[in-house]
Amino acid sequence: MLLCMACFGDRLASLAENADCFRLYRVDGGVPNQEGSINPPGREPAALTAALTSCGVDELICGGMTGCTRRFLTQAGITVHPWIKGTLDEVLGAWASKTLDSLAMPGCGGPRCGPGNGPGQGTRGQGCGQGRRNGICTNESISRPGRLRHQGGKTGDTK
Repeated sequence: MLLCMACFGDRLASLAENADCFRLYRVDGGVPNQEGSINPPGREPAALTAALTSCGVDELICGGMTGCTRRFLTQAGITVHPWIKGTLDEVLGAWASKTLDSLAMPGCGGPRCGPGNGPGQGTRGQGCGQGRRNGICTNESISRPGRLRHQGGKTGDTK
């Protein structure tokens, strides 16, 4: 199994698309050993997906990630663990002990953070927009499109 971490220096990059290096770890018997790295191929989701799939990456651990990039990667069969923070050693330890959620970025609900569920707002045909997110990390704050449910249960126009 090949594990990849989107890095900025000795930490995970805050945004995968801004990583300065993608470090590769071969996992044997549950133990990750660094095998190499690849330079970022650019910020386009298709280029990143092609680079990681050509190396045989099975899983990617990263900080934030655009919904478009996440869709490209998951459609290519790569398991993505987004919204994680920490040093490389912290993240590798958490991955090995299956406690990555303990390193979720502040303000993120861990596994609840994910891609939007709308049609997107791209400018070229199919597009890779964020879609209607139905809330920041969960879909519990919108009662219907264009109406925001506030904590007190009242609704108001979002326009």
